[in-house]
Amino acid sequence: MHVRTLAALVLPVAVLISACSGASPTAPEPASSPGGSAIATTRTSEGGQVTVVVDWAGPDDGAVFDVALDTHSVDLDALDLSDAVLRNDRGETLAAQPWTAPMGGHHREGALAFEGDAMPFFAGAAWIELVLSGVGDLPERSLRWEVGS
Repeated sequence: MHVRTLAALVLPVAVLISACSGASPTAPEPASSPGGSAIATTRTSEGGQVTVVVDWAGPDDGAVFDVALDTHSVDLDALDLSDAVLRNDRGETLAAQPWTAPMGGHHREGALAFEGDAMPFFAGAAWIELVLSGVGDLPERSLRWEVGS
């Protein structure tokens, strides 16, 4: 009887912990671009009490990124990511549009798009870098994708 009681108490706690600590991707998933070269689409930044996971489909889909934020410590609803910057190896930058992710407290996800013409920005670039400021306790996060061959 003691073992059954213990199992009845431990099982719900284990399920709750498992649901709240969903694994975030640590390795990028390759995707093929029309040019035939593989680009990794997912980047992850952990630290400052917030995990940031960003997916980008590649240059052909423009300067639009799916940004997911996850934490168990801080409220993420105040973040709009409007100060995010996209830069390339030539020093060119694009400014972010307001982030329209729905409110979610500790979990938020939505598309982050950038102003301007992305085609010349990507053309001939070796890499691009998404820079996010003030997410969690870190002053800045940089997530980079190689785009040149």
